[in-house]
Amino acid sequence: MKGIGIDIVEVKRFHGVSNRFLKRVFTEEEIKYCRKSAAAELHFAARFAAKEAVIKATTDRKIAMKDICVKNRKNGAPEVFVRGRRQKFFISISHTKTLAVAVVVLY
Repeated sequence: MKGIGIDIVEVKRFHGVSNRFLKRVFTEEEIKYCRKSAAAELHFAARFAAKEAVIKATTDRKIAMKDICVKNRKNGAPEVFVRGRRQKFFISISHTKTLAVAVVVLY
């Protein structure tokens, strides 16, 4: 293990968030995925927490949020990709109606 990061986010921060913010933080693929859900704010909050956890795990504060992409495998498990890096991550994401949390391990 080379690093670990955790982040927790209040879902209400993503109610009515602007398109400008979404486009600055999330990839088009992430935006499309989150908006497919009736509770898009849960998915945006969870992915935001994941991105913050990735930055904490790498200890590289210069990584742009949009360079981090959280996708789901066919089985539904999340996975993380960081543009321009070959680092590998384990990730776990969870949420309730009010909170989203993510833990990332860099290995």
